[in-house]
Amino acid sequence: MTARYATDGTDFRGAVRYHYRVAVRNFLTFFPVFLLLWVQIFFTRIDWLLPVAIVGMFGVVWTLFLLAGRVSATRRCAKVCRTYPLAFRSPVEKIGMESTHTLYLRLGDQKGTPFTLRAKDALGRGRWPVGIEDGVWFAGNEPFGGAFIVPGGGEMLFAQPKDWTARNEDRDNAGAERIEKAARAGVKRPARR
Repeated sequence: MTARYATDGTDFRGAVRYHYRVAVRNFLTFFPVFLLLWVQIFFTRIDWLLPVAIVGMFGVVWTLFLLAGRVSATRRCAKVCRTYPLAFRSPVEKIGMESTHTLYLRLGDQKGTPFTLRAKDALGRGRWPVGIEDGVWFAGNEPFGGAFIVPGGGEMLFAQPKDWTARNEDRDNAGAERIEKAARAGVKRPARR
């Protein structure tokens, strides 16, 4: 997949707009169908259509839940990218993946002890982005977290340290300026898992 916006680190706004559009487009693909399945019972009043209405009701709730999660994740990435400049980091070491669509990785050019980061795709895709091992555009600060844009495919991922409490000392020794910047970016505290 090739992104329809610049993935060379020059501008994150195209990635943010694209991710918002995809989240809304996916929502609008399924929500009207589930809504129609749900509300038809109120107009037809046919008892045997009740199971269809129940499926529709759960579908409405599920699509709203997915939209809220995708918009929230994209907003979180945008906030990080507005606060920190994008810098190319290469290589990326793939550590593992959980069934909850969580990726574990390390940025290869870290000095000292490398941080294992847990990352989630802003659109909730549960796969490794193609070409991520070649490097990513990273905005953030490893002890706090940040956002990635993968060159080529353009996937946006939000990442924070895998073991948040083990990195408390790194964050405490970061200095007032870095802590304040992390607070502005929304990564001073661990995100909801």
